[in-house]
Amino acid sequence: MSFYLYKFVYLIDLNMKLFSTQILGKGLFFSLVALFFMSCKKNNPQPEPEPLVRTSDQMIRDSIYYYYKLYSLWGDQYIPQYDDAFKFTDQYTSADAVLVGLKSLTPAYPNYASYGGFLDRFSFIDGLNGYNTGTQSRLKMDRNEGYGLYISMSPIDSKLARPVIYFVEGGSPAEKAGLKRSDMITSINGDPNFAVAITCDAFGCKPQDPKDLDDVITRVANALEGGGLQLELLRQDQTTYRQNLSYASYTIDPLYRDSVYQYASKNVGYLALSSFEEIENNNRNQQKIDAVFQGFENKDIEDLIVDLRYNTGGYVDAAVYIANKIGGSTTSGKLMVTYLCNSYMEKTYKGANGMFKDTYFTKTSNLNLRKVYFLVSETTASAAEMLINVLKPYLSIQIIATGTHTYGKPVGFFEQTIENKVSFWPASFQLKNAAGFTDYWDGLQADKSDINDYIFVESGDIQETMLETALGDAVPDSKKKAHAGRSTNQTAPRMLLGQQQINTLPERGLLKSP
Repeated sequence: MSFYLYKFVYLIDLNMKLFSTQILGKGLFFSLVALFFMSCKKNNPQPEPEPLVRTSDQMIRDSIYYYYKLYSLWGDQYIPQYDDAFKFTDQYTSADAVLVGLKSLTPAYPNYASYGGFLDRFSFIDGLNGYNTGTQSRLKMDRNEGYGLYISMSPIDSKLARPVIYFVEGGSPAEKAGLKRSDMITSINGDPNFAVAITCDAFGCKPQDPKDLDDVITRVANALEGGGLQLELLRQDQTTYRQNLSYASYTIDPLYRDSVYQYASKNVGYLALSSFEEIENNNRNQQKIDAVFQGFENKDIEDLIVDLRYNTGGYVDAAVYIANKIGGSTTSGKLMVTYLCNSYMEKTYKGANGMFKDTYFTKTSNLNLRKVYFLVSETTASAAEMLINVLKPYLSIQIIATGTHTYGKPVGFFEQTIENKVSFWPASFQLKNAAGFTDYWDGLQADKSDINDYIFVESGDIQETMLETALGDAVPDSKKKAHAGRSTNQTAPRMLLGQQQINTLPERGLLKSP
């Protein structure tokens, strides 16, 4: 009897973890176990086989199957139902391999060949307390680790390219130390050999020896993984300085720039967000966002530029909060977003008080904007794409991109913890705007494409190419002012930033808290 009892109790235990008291209450569980004992005593006088023993690793892999079947957006139609999870999971030797096997059962999507060719390229796991899942998660929320320093290889003149800072994350060691976008790095940890010889023409710049460029990129990337950095830098005004940085954990400050540009014909607001961290309970993020939008109202802006080029996502509720601020009087009371999910999720979470109930705009500002411009890149994803998509049915939107589109992630997650060893994030819901548009798997398409991210000035500077493009549409005379301040050196051909980024911000998902 012990083999069957172990198997029975193990499966009931897994289902208790999955369904909690919503499906199988504790009283029912103990009643079932008691009935099973009585049945075994009466009807099973046969010799007992060896008990079924599942190791901790096997049970973790089994749980990944069960959670994916229960919560995944594709769980109903594409994931087979097994009475015993190990009929599926015993094919694999790691938690990550099980997840890859499950994702490969979702519909094929040829455009994602570099991601395995399947529609679910998003579900992920992360090891907890030192547990090795077989992979390394890239998702970071609320807190980050490192320097908060993001570097590109870019020409500093027509002969040399150097590492140049293109973004400094708010709250990071780099930001606190005073490092800025456009600072050029001349030495790292005492090594000054980071310049690369280049050749430039009317079509751009390229290295004279590609191996030299590859070598510098590798050495800079390796240095960014270390425990400390000693940097020597050159500012655009040709002043030099030195700075030591320590690798550390930090709390992200996602609002890294805001401004109001005042012209004779109108005022234009500017807001730059690196991620969508939690905005709640009058926390610092909420206070800062409220103050910025109050400033926009006070200056009576007519257009707004939202800079999301380095924004890889964050919390759904934070995107909703900012969408309400931008929508203002125009969107008040209208449908913002609906959620698509599997049958179990529909039943459990889409009721009147469920976390996947339809969301409507709430008037939290008095703005009545004529047009909203979004500055994006091909890494703009998740909650950032959500913000754009939910506003499109109601406002005049223009997307200005470094390439041709955003990343393409219309699905989101909430966390399941397994045995305090694995943090599992199955893609569980898909977003749909009021016009019914949801399938932006290839990203949101740009209205103005291939606009160079001009990293040699600070974000928010009107000479910065993407901002200049938006202002040029909003206030045509603004281009004259930008060009008047631009030097001959600034108009020289430059490699596109997106082609030579040494490191990029981690993916931050599209997250909801159950």
